[in-house]
Amino acid sequence: MSKLALHGGDPVRSRQSAWPAWPQYDEDTERELIAALRSRRWGLSWPSDGTQARERRLAAAFAQYNGVPYCVSVDHGSSALLVALEALDIGPGDEVIVPVMTWVAPVSTVLRVGALPVVVDVDPETGCITPEAIKAALSEKTKAVVVVHLAATVADLDGITRVVEEAGISLIEDCAQAHGAKWRGRSVGTFGALGAFSFQNGKVLTGGEGGAVITSDERLYHRVQQLRADSRRYPDAEVVAGGHELEEVGEVMGGNYCMSELSAGVLLDQLPRLDGQHEHREKVAAVLETGLAALGDFGPIPVPEQVDRRSIYEYGVRFRPGTFGDVPAQRVADAVSAELHMAWWPPDLPLHRSVMLHPHTKRRFAPVWTEEGRRRALGRTYEGAERYRDTTLVFHHQALLGGVEEAQDMVRALEKVRALSRHL
Repeated sequence: MSKLALHGGDPVRSRQSAWPAWPQYDEDTERELIAALRSRRWGLSWPSDGTQARERRLAAAFAQYNGVPYCVSVDHGSSALLVALEALDIGPGDEVIVPVMTWVAPVSTVLRVGALPVVVDVDPETGCITPEAIKAALSEKTKAVVVVHLAATVADLDGITRVVEEAGISLIEDCAQAHGAKWRGRSVGTFGALGAFSFQNGKVLTGGEGGAVITSDERLYHRVQQLRADSRRYPDAEVVAGGHELEEVGEVMGGNYCMSELSAGVLLDQLPRLDGQHEHREKVAAVLETGLAALGDFGPIPVPEQVDRRSIYEYGVRFRPGTFGDVPAQRVADAVSAELHMAWWPPDLPLHRSVMLHPHTKRRFAPVWTEEGRRRALGRTYEGAERYRDTTLVFHHQALLGGVEEAQDMVRALEKVRALSRHL
């Protein structure tokens, strides 16, 4: 076997062999975006031309896609989490349980509403929060749990819903990495009081930036509308040309987190493509998983049997401890990346080791981020998260929009790096 590409050897895949690009668009996307542009109504708060805003049409379409009656779009996934917490009236004196393996947004939004994030460990195989970890972290101050469906799998919704129902607390599902995933035939995001989504550039459904909150609770729906639009919501009557599609209600004070009409236009084009892309990724992932099984030592991130459809945001390859000797996962990822001319990486650092979680750098968090608060938030061990990170490599979902050859090249790259890992 040749020298590793990392050290100047011939790579498994040549630089000329392009990987699928992301995001994907065509002339239909351009037409939708140009139509939004030419409408001169680039924001929901601008006078209507007599037609329903693209933002509102997107919200209706995304609600239907997820099988719920209500959806409100927002400008970012972080805003979706923020207004979800505010809709549940979570604030100072409250605690919210969040997983340690996630982007910083679930923790930072809890801090932004004045509550204390209680960061708990995750399952070492899936990286997802567990019912047991939630139960162990409950206190009389606990008001909610944020469950993150991570990478390419779904957290144990059966066990988690039992725990939150017994405890009498609320469940928020962070589905930023799980658009279209289904648990027992039901869309994720519909098991909690609210489901929060991101449409950031890398997500499987993207408008560049953007987000959404879904719910089946009409009261929460009215609150979320106002929380994201400065205390305004959609009017009950049809909008006429020159009229406004937001009316001042003031039942709850809000901020401005509205999605632009340009982003909504792109998302209206992208949403009908999503299921076809899911199907394509699954076909290519099946080829990859057959190859991983033949190699031994490797496998996908486990998916619970209750999952009827997964949503692959970051495909995760799990490997047995010692597969690459004592070489750190980051070095292994660098070697695989060099063989494929495509980025692989370990999962993000768990939050207790992340530079992104530094509440002490903002005065506004001082009332909650006291020494006692910090101990309550992070005063536990995170062996599951450390093991998950040390034995997992991930890559972006766009690579699975290729074909059989791409999947086979990934297997060949892993095989080569394993064989030559003593040289890393």
